[in-house]
Amino acid sequence: MSLHSSFSALALAGYLAICLTPQAVSAPAMQKPLQPVKTITALKAPLALDVVAQKPISLRLLGAAGALVNLSIETGGAPFNVALKGDSGQHYRQFLTEGQGRKHIVFLLPDAAAHLLIESPVAGLITLTQTGMIAAAELVSPPRLYQSPRLQRLADNLAESGATDSFWREIGREGTPLVEAGKEGETLLTFLARGARKNVKMLGGPANDIYPLERLGDSDVWFRTVSVPAGTLFSYQLATDVPDFSGPDRARRVAILAKAKADPLNRHPWPETAPDAYNQSSTFRVAGGALKPWFATHAQAQGKLTHHRLASQALKNERDIWIYRSPGVEPSNEETPFLFVFDGEQFLKEGHLERSIDALVEAGKIPPLVAVFLSSIDNVVRAEELPDSDVFADFMAGELRSFVAAQTGMTPKAEHSILAGSSFGGLGATTIALKHPEAFGNVLSLSGSYWWSPKGAYSGDNMVARRVATGQHEAVRFYLAAGLFESTRGDGFASILEPNRHLRDVLTARNYAVIHEEYPSAHDMFAWREILPQGLIALLGASNSDRDADVE
Repeated sequence: MSLHSSFSALALAGYLAICLTPQAVSAPAMQKPLQPVKTITALKAPLALDVVAQKPISLRLLGAAGALVNLSIETGGAPFNVALKGDSGQHYRQFLTEGQGRKHIVFLLPDAAAHLLIESPVAGLITLTQTGMIAAAELVSPPRLYQSPRLQRLADNLAESGATDSFWREIGREGTPLVEAGKEGETLLTFLARGARKNVKMLGGPANDIYPLERLGDSDVWFRTVSVPAGTLFSYQLATDVPDFSGPDRARRVAILAKAKADPLNRHPWPETAPDAYNQSSTFRVAGGALKPWFATHAQAQGKLTHHRLASQALKNERDIWIYRSPGVEPSNEETPFLFVFDGEQFLKEGHLERSIDALVEAGKIPPLVAVFLSSIDNVVRAEELPDSDVFADFMAGELRSFVAAQTGMTPKAEHSILAGSSFGGLGATTIALKHPEAFGNVLSLSGSYWWSPKGAYSGDNMVARRVATGQHEAVRFYLAAGLFESTRGDGFASILEPNRHLRDVLTARNYAVIHEEYPSAHDMFAWREILPQGLIALLGASNSDRDADVE
């Protein structure tokens, strides 16, 4: 049996075969190769070689091209040079250059005959130990395994028939996302799309970013599977064949808005009626959890909503204001709570907060209250006013409170006044209350944007936490809520969850009364409309008087 054929059998057993020669076989003009002084058919044990100074030796590597070889080299302190060379003179790789100590190397056997060239300017002992080897024929990707058992069965079936029609008929009857039991009590959700040519992307959902769906082989099935806890709720849109182009990252990112629309296979569109699918999202909630859709509870008595326009001298703008008086509000009651809500039009139109208030009052969860919904005017004004504007804070504490008092005949008291908002609204509620604790004694923050800083949106400086840590303690209570799916993405983009936790810790260290809750949700009005009532219960419920004692 030749050395090559012997190696073929040994390679399958996972060992390298070599021939040791007294010098490198690297000169193209060499007509006759040197006879090996030693043949090692299987490098099962460490190979120790005494190398004479400036006398190179070579280890000819025998075997099929493409095998993946792992070797450990121990030089014993001598400055060895080790390189992978072709027997015809070509240089493949340098592994050691006057290297000392130990090194682990990984390489593929070249197509042509090759050897390890070993030399040292001083005499020394070098030891080679094979730590692994895989034949080229075995270097194949393992079979793809899918989280979803249904998807795994489909993949297995596709390998035989290639047809997906029956699968899509099942999904058409069931709706999306596909729901299956996960590990440790979680639920597997698989989002699906059919027939895209280039890509499918998901906007929203149990995520903090835009995520791509993956194509199942070369079929017409696109999918994304996630594992979520009980009580998860979210809205989302799907976008098929989103255009891509050369340009700024943000322009490429927002191109998804040209294609994003409700999932045609989902049975829960939001809102239920819309001009088209582009103006709808799809929704889903997993059973369980602490949240409750209070807006869906029909109260026997409904409050009164009035619309107003308020022109501000200080802000030099004019906005819509809605004032809602829940059933049972008594103008003579000086302890009537006042709830001030940023992005009021969204919390009325999409959040149906007035319905939740009626249901909470009727259930005895909160006392009757007055809710003031403020329009943000537009996104540009919103971004100027809410984060940390002294002028807007003064407007809230002065002009707005006076306007509300004139309209209701009631004067809001700080200890019974709540500033509430989501995202920038949560940030604004916090900064305004800290600037004007004489006007607002409670903050209800939903996914507050505490990543924001005047130094730059993504500076990493939690400006509010720093202000709390270094500033005077104020008579303000806090309810902070954030979504578990609002965590950092790892790409430097701002997150919500971690800065909220940071602020909670600083508030606690400064002895503020703070309630912090996290829900399996994302940056989403679909969740906020259920979380805000939880905040009202926490701040106004029967047990809230016990917390008042904690406020300095």
